[in-house]
Amino acid sequence: MRATTMLCLAGAVGLISGAAQYAYSQSPYVPAAVFCAAGGPTPCATLPAYIGADPMLGNAIGYNGIVAAPPTSAATDSQTPFDNMSWQSFVGLNWMSGAESAPAAKGLALGGSRVWQGWAKVNQVFGNAPVQASCANPSGLPVISIGSDGNGNPSQKNDDYYQASTDVPLIDINGNWTLFERRLNVAEIAYLAAPGGNPLNTLLTVAGQNRFVQGGGTVAFAASSTDPLGARGAMELKIAWRILGATDTAARYITENALLTVAPDLVSGNQPICAAVTLGMVGMHIIQRNPDYAPNAALKPEWIWSTFEHTGNAPLAASACDPAAPVGCVNLNQPSCGAAAAGAAASSYFTPASSAATNTAPTASTTGPGFIWNPSPPYAKAYVQPMTVAGQTVYVGPQVVRCWQIYGLTAQLNAQWQAALATAGSPLANYVLIGTQWGASLDGRTAPYPNDAVPGLLSNATLETYIQNNAQPTASGGVGSCIGCHSAATLADGTTPSDFSFLPGLASPSPARLDFAR
Repeated sequence: MRATTMLCLAGAVGLISGAAQYAYSQSPYVPAAVFCAAGGPTPCATLPAYIGADPMLGNAIGYNGIVAAPPTSAATDSQTPFDNMSWQSFVGLNWMSGAESAPAAKGLALGGSRVWQGWAKVNQVFGNAPVQASCANPSGLPVISIGSDGNGNPSQKNDDYYQASTDVPLIDINGNWTLFERRLNVAEIAYLAAPGGNPLNTLLTVAGQNRFVQGGGTVAFAASSTDPLGARGAMELKIAWRILGATDTAARYITENALLTVAPDLVSGNQPICAAVTLGMVGMHIIQRNPDYAPNAALKPEWIWSTFEHTGNAPLAASACDPAAPVGCVNLNQPSCGAAAAGAAASSYFTPASSAATNTAPTASTTGPGFIWNPSPPYAKAYVQPMTVAGQTVYVGPQVVRCWQIYGLTAQLNAQWQAALATAGSPLANYVLIGTQWGASLDGRTAPYPNDAVPGLLSNATLETYIQNNAQPTASGGVGSCIGCHSAATLADGTTPSDFSFLPGLASPSPARLDFAR
């Protein structure tokens, strides 16, 4: 798989001040970036298997996560080891494949395929949708395939344009749908193919899953080593892309030249879409299966969840909540968290010239596909309104704002990582860690948030736009928490827990989309 990546030194200039749009409380203690799990003063290609030393995790009693007084030293800072692991993973995954031994200035700045682009896509593991567009691809471009079930419904077995949990798309200011792809590593594939070493109980087919359940099996994906430089466990990725237009600065993004294909029954006029596009990454989820490890008693074996966004996605809401003081959040269980903060700049999913509501899902069509593709850009034409801003046409759908501030120490760490990546000349300097969530044994519950997650809620504005404030399932969708949402994951039978992964459900020929609002 090939990717074209463009650099933007100018785009990285001033990025630290740009990151200040995410409000946070200053602390006298400043966390230290650990740029490489293998050691060294600069970012490297090493993918960590586990967090570094975290003394707070030994405190199973009296431990309150980040809802407490700010840490005063590394010894009382539980979050930064997770956040450094997140950044190390994000950088290592986006290193150029085959250039892992090169310094950051080359490994993060060369054109070519990224490490994660060598991982399998879900359709390569579970098979394709019943209907796909048949498109010639003489240039051998990587393909983003939006398949269908043959009845006008997008299938989850290939790439997607429906967000998980809400089954509603996201539209950018170019009037195009945001696109999503999922990948998994070899450790996860090996377990899916033969859980417990038994290929007869494969989780890649419904029949194998039935045998697994009948034999009393419990899904438990391969966990990582407890050594950051040890063997990695199961990992899954979810990437959000937007189609870049003529006015977008491609050099500010991780980009991919791709062939976009869309099944004909999802397109107005019932003709397939076969279009060469330049995609810009706007979001990435990284999840890694961690072990049950006695010295870290406060850390549950419920995966480690990292989520990144492009800094140009969307502004912070004026009433954005603080993850370190969640009890005072005024917008819980509301789809919108109100207007953007004063002075918010135009971004990929927001224009200050519009008064449209924020984080309100587009309205589905009442006939045919709920969200039908226009045959040519703007692909979401039926769901947006054109507007002229500064002599350019933008397409206004629901405006997007971020509902939660970035945790203060995470924001400080982000600034250090962004500066190092800007020095390396990498477009990764234009991305920000929104947060790292992990399952925790907390002493006491911060109602009404999920009891076993730190922070209690964590969402990506491009991947979970409409549920950022959901402390419980609502009419808008599921819980705005990685762990809270994925705790509902099951095998294809809809009842057997699948260890926080929704991927085994893809074994079904027509996997059902979960209705979290029921």
